[in-house]
Amino acid sequence: LLTARTRFRLDYLSKTYHGFIFGSLQQGRKSGAFFINKGMAHARIIRNLTQHVLFESFVQKQFNESILLNDRNLVGGGVRFDLHPSSSKFNIYLGIGAMWEHERINDKDDGEITTRIIRSTNYVNWTGQFDERITTSATGYYQVHTRRFEDYRILFQGSLTFRLTTKLAFPLRVNLRYDNEPPTGIRKHDVEIFNGLRYTF
Repeated sequence: LLTARTRFRLDYLSKTYHGFIFGSLQQGRKSGAFFINKGMAHARIIRNLTQHVLFESFVQKQFNESILLNDRNLVGGGVRFDLHPSSSKFNIYLGIGAMWEHERINDKDDGEITTRIIRSTNYVNWTGQFDERITTSATGYYQVHTRRFEDYRILFQGSLTFRLTTKLAFPLRVNLRYDNEPPTGIRKHDVEIFNGLRYTF
């Protein structure tokens, strides 16, 4: 039994723009066969329109054999609202937008299914710093088919990070997924918990 998980993130910051690229890959093998094999890459650029209103656009590529997802490609954008006071240690953002979604799913009953749809994508993002050593963040997404409201997903990503030194930290992460119309044989809900060490260069 062997599992491995890698993550990376690159950021660009200026007075007007914030761009970043994020990626992750997780694989697990047992008796020479994968029981976990998933990855994703996400790029996003955010532009300040006013002090509290921002425009953002993104692209994403993803696969996840555990939920029979062979390939998912997303292109989208929307408006982000900055809801926190400037003096607060906590940041709250509300995002409202839309995305084009292209998926290839290996359904157990119907074989490979290809879909191309438009989804409304909406989220709330919260980040905070309790003190110099403890930080937290949470993001909740609601993604719904614009023509079939019963086809929706709810995603949650949360983290709590304990800084051990200026370079070394211990992160604890929780991911939750609820898909109201999953592929055949796949549960509607899924929970993942991760911990490890993070080194900042």
